[in-house]
Amino acid sequence: MTSNSETYFGRFHIKPHDKITIRGRALRLAHQTRDGYVLMDADGSGIAEMFDFGLLSRLNANKEITHEPDFYNPNVATRRPADFSSQMSQLTDKQRMRLHVRHALVSGFVEMRDEALVSVNDPSIKKNMPEICRRAQTFMSDEAPSPETILRENEVRDGSRRKPRGGCVTTSVAPVHPRTLRKWLASFNEFGMTGLADSIANRGNRTSYFSAEEKELLMRTVYASYLSLNRPSQKTTADDVKVAFHKENMKRNAQGLTPLRVPSRQAVRNAIRSIDKFQVVLKRKGLEEAVKIFRPVSSGLQVCRPYERVEMDEWKIDLITIMAASGLMSLFTKEELQLVGLDNSSGRWWITVSIDCRTRCVLGMKLTLNPTSCAALDCLRMTTSDKGVWADAVGAVSGWHMAATPETLVTDNGSAFKALNFSAACSDLGITHERSIAGLPSMRGTVERLFRTASMNLLPRLNGRTFSSVLEKGSHPSEALACLKPEDLCFALVRWIVDIYHNTPHLGLGGKTPLEQWDDDMTNGNYTLKASPSARNDRLAFGVTVKRQLDKYGVTILGVKYHSEMLSNWYDKFGKQDLNVRWLANDIGAVEVRLGDEWHQVQAVLSIFDGVHAQQWLTARRSLKTSDPAKLKWRDDVVCNAISAIQKMNGERTLEFGLITQPWNSERIASAEEALFCGFNIAETEAPTTSPSGQFGRTLRPSEPRIEATPKASTRSVPTKPKATKTKSWKIEKGDQ
Repeated sequence: MTSNSETYFGRFHIKPHDKITIRGRALRLAHQTRDGYVLMDADGSGIAEMFDFGLLSRLNANKEITHEPDFYNPNVATRRPADFSSQMSQLTDKQRMRLHVRHALVSGFVEMRDEALVSVNDPSIKKNMPEICRRAQTFMSDEAPSPETILRENEVRDGSRRKPRGGCVTTSVAPVHPRTLRKWLASFNEFGMTGLADSIANRGNRTSYFSAEEKELLMRTVYASYLSLNRPSQKTTADDVKVAFHKENMKRNAQGLTPLRVPSRQAVRNAIRSIDKFQVVLKRKGLEEAVKIFRPVSSGLQVCRPYERVEMDEWKIDLITIMAASGLMSLFTKEELQLVGLDNSSGRWWITVSIDCRTRCVLGMKLTLNPTSCAALDCLRMTTSDKGVWADAVGAVSGWHMAATPETLVTDNGSAFKALNFSAACSDLGITHERSIAGLPSMRGTVERLFRTASMNLLPRLNGRTFSSVLEKGSHPSEALACLKPEDLCFALVRWIVDIYHNTPHLGLGGKTPLEQWDDDMTNGNYTLKASPSARNDRLAFGVTVKRQLDKYGVTILGVKYHSEMLSNWYDKFGKQDLNVRWLANDIGAVEVRLGDEWHQVQAVLSIFDGVHAQQWLTARRSLKTSDPAKLKWRDDVVCNAISAIQKMNGERTLEFGLITQPWNSERIASAEEALFCGFNIAETEAPTTSPSGQFGRTLRPSEPRIEATPKASTRSVPTKPKATKTKSWKIEKGDQ
């Protein structure tokens, strides 16, 4: 049965690109059902909600719905002018006046065209331009004239009536070029009246007058002078700027360099106005006064607990570094270093960062040569893990212990976040993955603000800064000043995040620091809803799936054997067969093997691989191969010593080793196995047989057989393969007499 409201107002159609605003909440279509529409938040946050046709009709009857068709349609948006506005009320007074003149000319032309007095071509428009302008004047009045006034004006125009005495104010319309009028007509036909709006107010050169060096010295001096509890005046700060430039110019004159231009007092005032107002009050009047003045009066984004909403994005750092291998040279081969991006060239890193919207704490950070799904997965895994090891590596005073599973993860539409393995990892961990609308970075405002803060507060302290544009960079020699290496960049980023950013008062937190907000939530019992994933869930969510054949020894990956009683029973029942194995490079001590429809954890046969990274094991294998290439069977104590030595050597380089993304896939695993583990085997160390004390006789102690090749004959006979002779695998020891 259809309600009266549905019958009267009807069911209006909602398309995928329409914008629906209900009681101030911007929504868009998720999907349509038989009973109504499922609408989701336009910014990608929140939970989708079902609106049946009856409810929509009642809201429509109460005028509580704003419907904007094709608001998010990219095809329509690309044809709109850059200054397009859908409502006249959004225009300034000057914009509205210029729009009225354009609309009057277009309307006058359309009126004459409908009367067949003018054609849509330049000669006809140019010939009739005076009449078009005269008719346009009738469209410039805010209110329509009375019929008597119109009749009197027509009689005056025809000459049957004398012009009235006395002057009057009339609005004249200046003629325009025919091509301009045709362009206005096209915009009017496609977008309506608002398509005639202009953006003249945005014209002009808005680039900085100062070079990069001058601007850096100006802002550094303004920050040091003006942001002080002594509250110096702007004139005092201007004098300090003059002194700073005078000293710098003396140094430059001694070096034969061009002196810097000294900013005027107005330039100093403009620099002071560009500083964040909250920071000005905070530094000059203290925290209490800043909180009192800038306490938010609206709640903004509704996030009630940590890890409820986490934003993740990529940023190409405005900093040129030397991508040298440094201390990691002994851990990677030349090919692996090129894959990671450490090839001794100069370039800019991409950084993938995740941040908690509730506390503003940075939860994950990974460096990569190019944005890839591997970097996104590594950043997500770091988000769910304790990061104290990296804070300790840089000697940070504050901790970096935030670890849990996000409820909602918001990203952009980058290819790394569209990859199937990233979406699958979010699904395995129970994370709601939302991708914001392309071209609207404000929907990820928290992480975008972090990038802006880092570019303003951290990068100016580092050599090799590139700035955000060529005009801003000026003649700044970024390439020549590039001297930082990856470990230096990792150190600076981690130390800045943990000890500076997490301890800086934030306006969005009411003056609290991110670390204080986190501690307050934990103290008040406002905990996260999901714990960190277990080791098994880590392997299933972030691991690499490879095919391996099951035999009586279990399954083998990179020379490491994995076996269990369950695998043995499966082999007894089905024999040799290929199985899917889920393998994680961060810990090769265990894998997940799929038996039938379920995954089962299988430990490595030797416990020495627990907690060992795959790259450390590859380095240990290379060292074993170098020590004795002919040896194919090694004792586990030898392997254990090699791994321990690699881990000890890598202990001082944990920072860059953990923060730079190392891509792992099935192809890389297969290549490493072919190069390093062909015929390689590990045997358990056997306890040696000892001589019995106080008895006679001799004891046979087994020793490892060694293969020796006989030298080739020196004759000219047909060469043959060298024969292998085995030495005695035992030796005789005398007992006690």
